[in-house]
Amino acid sequence: MPSVAQLSKTILVVGEVQAITEDLKRMSQRHTIKYIPNISRQQIIKDIKRIAQDHRVDILFFMDGSLKSKPIDEEVFAPLLPHLSLVSGIGCGFDHMAVEYLERNKVFYSNTPKAVSFPTATTATMLILQTLRAASHAEIGIRRGGWRDGLTPTPDTREVVVGILGMGTIGKLVCQQVQAFGMQVIYHNRRPLPREEEFGAQYVSFEQLLQYSDVITIHCPLTPQSRHLFNDATFSQMRKGMFIVNTSRGSVIDEEALVRAMEDGTVSRVGLDVFEKEPFVHPYLMKSERATLLPHWGTSTTRTVVDAEKEGLANITAFLGTGTPNTPVNNPFNE
Repeated sequence: MPSVAQLSKTILVVGEVQAITEDLKRMSQRHTIKYIPNISRQQIIKDIKRIAQDHRVDILFFMDGSLKSKPIDEEVFAPLLPHLSLVSGIGCGFDHMAVEYLERNKVFYSNTPKAVSFPTATTATMLILQTLRAASHAEIGIRRGGWRDGLTPTPDTREVVVGILGMGTIGKLVCQQVQAFGMQVIYHNRRPLPREEEFGAQYVSFEQLLQYSDVITIHCPLTPQSRHLFNDATFSQMRKGMFIVNTSRGSVIDEEALVRAMEDGTVSRVGLDVFEKEPFVHPYLMKSERATLLPHWGTSTTRTVVDAEKEGLANITAFLGTGTPNTPVNNPFNE
């Protein structure tokens, strides 16, 4: 029986290719590659059904921008089964993908965590600094023609405890970056890290993270367990005047509860790159001088586009050679 590497595959690329055009041309010498645009979810479904009539698609490769066509679910994947074996996506988050459905149908889903880690971490660190130093409040005031109107001295970074929720690749980078500004770091994961991976940070329980942090920065994936993890009950456990930064997924925070926490003084300021109902942003946050807001912009650098497409393609190459992508999110053959 021939190995995976010996078989010619059909790869369907969804969306605009920006950095790996030549790589895909070389791959097309051995494998069949088809392309469809990422105009809308319904158009993707229509195009997939059309392609599936004439081709057995083995690999689905989503370029950056799949979030705008969410949910990428059973309706998208079903026409390609049972031949579909791998879905290679761009980005770290996967809540917009029906990963459990893919796993039930023996399909790998792979992401690109390495490519997006550094820019996401630097965005989080930037938001931590902006939030601590009331940068948005100060800028809005001066643009209005004022000068330090309503501003009071802010915390000094050398006296701040940063609580990192999710000390994965991004969380570790944030840990090292904020320490350069003199901040102390505590963190919470499902389990403590080996000492050499903590970079001087201290493991604490989730409850202790809420109680002892001056600023909490969120770096956990969105799962059924983490949805609305930050709610009225969790905000009630925090000290007054907290700072919250989120560059993971908006729905980890119950935005209505966040607004209530800002109104009662539990949360002093926030720095947000993600929102619960993107692209809609809660009106209170839009008007508040105590909110620094970005349009899910954390990974949007010129280098990230190149790195992410190459990492996504590397997952396909690894799968073609070994039967397993480099960074699988699921394990469809785990008995």
